[in-house]
Amino acid sequence: MNFKQLEAFYWLSQLRNYRQTAEFLSLTQPAVSARIQSLEKDLGKTLIDREAASFALTDQGIEVAEFAVQFLNLREAMMGRLQDKRKRRLSIGLAGMAAFTFGPLLRDAVAEADPDLLLDIYAGSDMQLRGFIASGTLDAAFTASGDRAPDSDFAVRYTVGWVARPDVIAGRDLPMTPEDLRTLPLVLYPKTSPLFNPVAQYVDEMRERPAARHYGNSLATICEMLRQGYGASALALTPLERDIAQGRLVEIPATEPIPALEVACTHVNRARRKQVGAVLDLAREAARNWCAGHEKYASFVTR
Repeated sequence: MNFKQLEAFYWLSQLRNYRQTAEFLSLTQPAVSARIQSLEKDLGKTLIDREAASFALTDQGIEVAEFAVQFLNLREAMMGRLQDKRKRRLSIGLAGMAAFTFGPLLRDAVAEADPDLLLDIYAGSDMQLRGFIASGTLDAAFTASGDRAPDSDFAVRYTVGWVARPDVIAGRDLPMTPEDLRTLPLVLYPKTSPLFNPVAQYVDEMRERPAARHYGNSLATICEMLRQGYGASALALTPLERDIAQGRLVEIPATEPIPALEVACTHVNRARRKQVGAVLDLAREAARNWCAGHEKYASFVTR
């Protein structure tokens, strides 16, 4: 088994078409087929369901595809560091909230403190960042779930509230109860998000749903869906602070609060502890400074 086989199989599993995979990898279709067949032979497993009406992976194929992306991420991280002659590069994962708030301050602080250090920032969901951690891509990660890393002593606490465009709640009695809120069209996070379960329990999603339910796969997507009037949503309010202040969106008073969301460093590469520690010090100050200017919906906390 080799990386070329895994690369061909991974992209075939994503594109689900031999011709498109061959074009993407600058190969011929027979070359792609040969790599897939060779991988199946090496593993002793059938990865493609060739009896299906359309392209489909076998159960074993689905599992191998999940491992393949981890191998490819690890190779990319390794090659990036080996090819960088200065060998001074760190990769930091930031959950959406962190990327939109203190992330830019951290980026600029690192650039000023150490111009020779290249800081790669991976912004994504907690689930995506866990995948990068597992593949060895990240040197540190700030997420909203998981245990805080021993090297980190701070977090940013984001106020979570209900928000919508004014016309979505026009004529409704305020403050709204959980029962009132569940009658609205709602924009929800996917089930992999740390906010899904608290919100689903809040509005009792196990019961019959009296209004539409929409789903966004990222914080930015959900914020834009709210601006477009898809419905109401419970989320950290900081990214929408300007929209609320200017009246494009409104914070919905509710009879029962939703717990705040905390983002903290939950992963540190122990092999690069010294380099990561310097960046964590800068992240602490970046988070503290950002919270000082946005006290309405966020606060800086230490343990």
